[in-house]
Amino acid sequence: MKSQQFLIIILIAIGAITGSTLAAISYLNNRQTAPTISEIFPESTDNSTPDPIPDLAETAPTQQNSSPPPKASEFSQFRLRLLDAVKRRDAKFIRTIVNAKTQWGFGGAIDLNTYNIDNRQSPFWQYMEKAIAAGCTIDPDTTEPEQELGSDIWFCPITFGKQIYKFGWQQQVAILGQNVNVRSEPGSGSPVVDELSRDIIQFDKETFDNLPQRLQQAINSPDGWTPVVLKNGQKGWVQNRFVYYEPRDYRVSFIRSKGQWWLRYFWRGNAN
Repeated sequence: MKSQQFLIIILIAIGAITGSTLAAISYLNNRQTAPTISEIFPESTDNSTPDPIPDLAETAPTQQNSSPPPKASEFSQFRLRLLDAVKRRDAKFIRTIVNAKTQWGFGGAIDLNTYNIDNRQSPFWQYMEKAIAAGCTIDPDTTEPEQELGSDIWFCPITFGKQIYKFGWQQQVAILGQNVNVRSEPGSGSPVVDELSRDIIQFDKETFDNLPQRLQQAINSPDGWTPVVLKNGQKGWVQNRFVYYEPRDYRVSFIRSKGQWWLRYFWRGNAN
């Protein structure tokens, strides 16, 4: 009887020890797997940055059949394509940007056919290249009914420098390039008397008027030379490619309508 009681006591003791051991193991396991405060709310550091917010222009809803407003870069790309087409004498490209509203001068006496653009030697190509090669700028004071919403009207060329107010526009010459040579005589072999960059100087009307008509016509050709008077009074000549003389040279304008750029006008002088 005593041996049975002793065996029961031993079994109870073993059970108690086993239970406490299992409880301890379970407790340790729970401590190893439970997340810590730092894991739930990680500390912010100086190097941490929030996720970027999407640009509003990309996420804003757009109306059906609407297109984003043209930007300056879009016109710049168009101008470069046009300049390339002009250098290649691509008459087909020119016709794609001309419509019934393109203006060629007041009175409607001339049109695109007048310039015979299928002829690669037509002066049209040199006039257009000169007008757009120096760059274009926005015309902030002009709007047209057919103008695409959000777009700008552009005109070329860009002329720089302060206007000479004591002379009319007929006597002002704009230098279109950088470091343009002014020579003592009309010819690339003549001595250089000055060098100008994007400036406005005076047209030498006296010298021009004293020339025979034949030489006056040669001066007005795209490959001619323009007589000028510098600000110090010295006279000289500048190759026509590098000057804009409004009574003689062309200016152009472009408008965006119906999803593309169009030639708005191609005018010589004051369009008369």
